[in-house]
Amino acid sequence: MNAHIDYHISEQAGRRYAVVPLEQFTELVERAGEVDALTLPHEVVSRHLTDDLPLLRCWREYLGMTQAELAERMKVSQAQVAQWERPTARPRHATLKKAAAALGIHVSQLTLND
Repeated sequence: MNAHIDYHISEQAGRRYAVVPLEQFTELVERAGEVDALTLPHEVVSRHLTDDLPLLRCWREYLGMTQAELAERMKVSQAQVAQWERPTARPRHATLKKAAAALGIHVSQLTLND
């Protein structure tokens, strides 16, 4: 059963908005992230585990994107993407969030606990 959500409708500049309490909004966002985090294609997981490749690289290649294309979407250099894709690299969470957005996935899909 779904929990009740307290909301009201607000209109500004001709656009309608549903306004919810911050706690409920945060919970909804977290739940959405949990659902997205459960979705990992076999090819991504297999390459990550079998070839010991970073998830960032596995996702990028799975989506058919070059380092240069990802770099362009992230507004960084191709060399920077190559550094993040090294097996020993530990990109910051903010970097992974930006990469996830550029790849069209949820950041939790790049931050599995290995």
